[in-house]
Amino acid sequence: MVSYRLLIGIIASVTFSFFTVFFFTMEDIILQIQLFSASDPLKVVILMIGANFKFDLISFFLETPSFFEFFSPQLLASILIGFLSGTISKGLKRGLIASSIVIITDVLIWILLSVVSGEDLMALFQGAQLSATIGGILTAILGALAGGILGGFISGPYENSY
Repeated sequence: MVSYRLLIGIIASVTFSFFTVFFFTMEDIILQIQLFSASDPLKVVILMIGANFKFDLISFFLETPSFFEFFSPQLLASILIGFLSGTISKGLKRGLIASSIVIITDVLIWILLSVVSGEDLMALFQGAQLSATIGGILTAILGALAGGILGGFISGPYENSY
């Protein structure tokens, strides 16, 4: 049986993930989006999705971390995406499932659109950029899972579990 709450939570969160980083900071990416908006709208979509994966958790802990630097806009956006999917899908297990599917879908859309637009993905997955790319994806996954667990817990158990 198809769970419509789970499906709606995934679709709403994937759609919402295009804009979440802008809720916390607009200065970093907005200039690039204005630059590409007239000439290449696909590049704008790639920048909007890729902005969720910019905070590198690995290099953050390798350097001298501070408490306030930990709450970066990208991490807060991932937590918000997970919270939204967990709240809509309702239930701890469903929130965890929905948030992980949302982040995996975002990564796949980001990679697929980057390939279609002709962007060099090998530069992101080799050399010095490999740690930053893997750290950004890991940060998004951990943030979304934490948000999905929180949203699923707050929304209460799913109706079938009574």
